[in-house]
Amino acid sequence: MQVYRCDELAVVVPPGRHLAEKLEEMGLDANDLAARMGYTPKAVNDILQGNCRIMPEVAIMLEMVTEIPASFWLRSQIAYDEYLSRELIKATLENQPLWRKSFPPELNARDWVEKDKDNEKSGLSLLKFFAVASPKAWDGYYKDARLKVAFRISLAEVKDPYAMSAWIRRGEILSDQDPMEKLGQIPVRKRLKAALPEIIAFAAANKVRPKGKKRITYWTPEAEVVDDCMTGLQELCRKIGIRVLFVQNFKSAPIHGMYRWYKDVPLIQLHDRFKKRETMWFTFFHELAHVLYHGKKGICLQNIEITHNYPEKEDEANCFAQKCMVEAGFKV
Repeated sequence: MQVYRCDELAVVVPPGRHLAEKLEEMGLDANDLAARMGYTPKAVNDILQGNCRIMPEVAIMLEMVTEIPASFWLRSQIAYDEYLSRELIKATLENQPLWRKSFPPELNARDWVEKDKDNEKSGLSLLKFFAVASPKAWDGYYKDARLKVAFRISLAEVKDPYAMSAWIRRGEILSDQDPMEKLGQIPVRKRLKAALPEIIAFAAANKVRPKGKKRITYWTPEAEVVDDCMTGLQELCRKIGIRVLFVQNFKSAPIHGMYRWYKDVPLIQLHDRFKKRETMWFTFFHELAHVLYHGKKGICLQNIEITHNYPEKEDEANCFAQKCMVEAGFKV
């Protein structure tokens, strides 16, 4: 019997099947193995049939008899246990087709969610995308707003919480791919106040979208549709300690922008396909006001029908955005 590492096995089988092959190679049967291990034939048969897990003590006994390392038997058992658990989760997800089908169809055409071995985006791949363990956990995080530090609103209030959650999560993933230095709320605000004239001047120099438009498709990565103005804005804000992301939204959740602190870094997430540059700038300055004036524990979403807990903060952000737009030479 050739011994393979368990992570190299094409098909996961109970470790008892490997044991049966080795016994046949050695010219032994279950009764012989039982006598050599000091076990009953029934106990050995349970191992061979996969009805009994191989524990460390048994793995060492098998090493003594078969000369196959105990680590192989333990890894084989772990691989089989993992396979059974995944199949159980898959079966559970199959019984909840509504959850998987609730996400926007555009998500299937984007490369946000990894495909499984069958080149499909399964329920498991969706769970991995959202970094949650189950649909119930997804409900708790995004709809029931259990993490009050991350959210002060529940996405259950928006028209399509499934699309909205995918947009938010995509920003988190992009942020994790490009870590930033954590400066703290006060240093960021000081830098922002000092750099605000430069940002307004940059907006004044970039009032319209470039004439040459790239072909946009759902599967186009965000970086491919970001122009020099958007890239320049990202670099300008990064020096201050603010992350700016451009992420394509969904038809059922046409959000324009979001402000939040993600892993102790202020994050302004904007739609990447504004028809008018002035709309992009107003949304950006609105979210910038939240960074400048408001706390770290909230989350603010723009162009979404939702009841904000603090409407006075939204009014303050709108006034700040209008002031910046006027200074940049936009007609408000």
